[in-house]
Amino acid sequence: MMAEDMERPAEAAPEGQAPAPVEIAGGAVAVRSYETVLVRQVLPVEAEGTLAETVALNTEALSPFEEGCYALGYEVVSRNAEALTVWVAMAANEVLDERWHAALQAAGKLGKARVDVSLMGWLKVLPQVAPEAMHGRKLVAIREPAEQLLMLLSEGVPEAVRAFPGQMADADFAREAMLLLSRGALEGLGAEAPEVLCLAPTRESVQALQVGTGLEPRFIALEPAEAETRLGQALLDRATAPEATMDLTPEAWREEASAARRKRGLIAGVSILGVLWLICAAGLFLAPKVYKKLAQDVTAQIARQRRVYQAVQDLRERVALIERYQDRSNSALEMLRLLCAAKAKTMTFLSVSYRQKQQLKVSGLADDTSDVYAFKEALQQDERLQEVKITRLSQDPKTRKQRFDIDIVFPSEQEQE
Repeated sequence: MMAEDMERPAEAAPEGQAPAPVEIAGGAVAVRSYETVLVRQVLPVEAEGTLAETVALNTEALSPFEEGCYALGYEVVSRNAEALTVWVAMAANEVLDERWHAALQAAGKLGKARVDVSLMGWLKVLPQVAPEAMHGRKLVAIREPAEQLLMLLSEGVPEAVRAFPGQMADADFAREAMLLLSRGALEGLGAEAPEVLCLAPTRESVQALQVGTGLEPRFIALEPAEAETRLGQALLDRATAPEATMDLTPEAWREEASAARRKRGLIAGVSILGVLWLICAAGLFLAPKVYKKLAQDVTAQIARQRRVYQAVQDLRERVALIERYQDRSNSALEMLRLLCAAKAKTMTFLSVSYRQKQQLKVSGLADDTSDVYAFKEALQQDERLQEVKITRLSQDPKTRKQRFDIDIVFPSEQEQE
């Protein structure tokens, strides 16, 4: 089910005359509500997954603008378990161009900054200046020099909105308030007359509203400077709020910004390629000379350091030789101790041949082949040995014992380093 409430924009400026600039204090990027067409839609909660498409489809038939000549923005103002209340704003691209195109382009924000609507800022200002507007049914009238608004609120959620330029006459504003109340009653928005709140610089605005509606409004003083400051700050706060989705940025601005980025990228790419070409050209010309000079310097340095280098190398070799002689971990005695520790008690060595840190050959007799394999495994655990191989294992026909030959290889000095 969908309920709609449309507010048409104010009359355009006379032909040939550009609209007057509309600025909001603090530099907030937003258009005035009276420059837009405002539509209220109540959608089933299931539509939230495709909200953008649903809003665009529902609004297309209501738009007073030609296709492609307006921007569309929307924002969910309330939700419950069954429905979403969405306010939609439409604005002519021509109006948006007049107001913000040049300023955003000069600031480098064209197509990047979100274009808000002042109505959303006023809804954020109301709890600050008139907290009672957030409870019950209220008719809120905002009469400021920049713009004038009529909002029929229920628990702070707008049910109907009318927006006008700031120079609207008192009698016309009062008549519009009466029409809004009458329309709300006809559409069943409320059986009882709402309380009226009027935010304005002076009490004269309240008197006209009282005469037009027959209700006694409550006057809330709000000076123009304070009103613009509060509105600007509210809109700036909304610029970074994730729930603020209202955006009237025309698609043409995004395409223009994208084209400008592509152009800047192309120019930057061409510039980089030009610089790289110059660097390569300079490198091709200078590289041979540079490398030749480097080669000459290196050759001269080697010649100067050759004698010192050779002396250092000789000293290192002598130190290594002394360390090898001092290292007794691979001496014949240590190797014999290793063999004796690893052999079984029933084993008998027949011969041991050792070339220091190169090779060790062992021959002997054992009662069982398992003793030989256990002997090999025990030797293999020693980190000083690289490989232990059984080269012979056979039974001696005379003694009936197992005759074995084992070769032990040591790691080379290069591998140790």
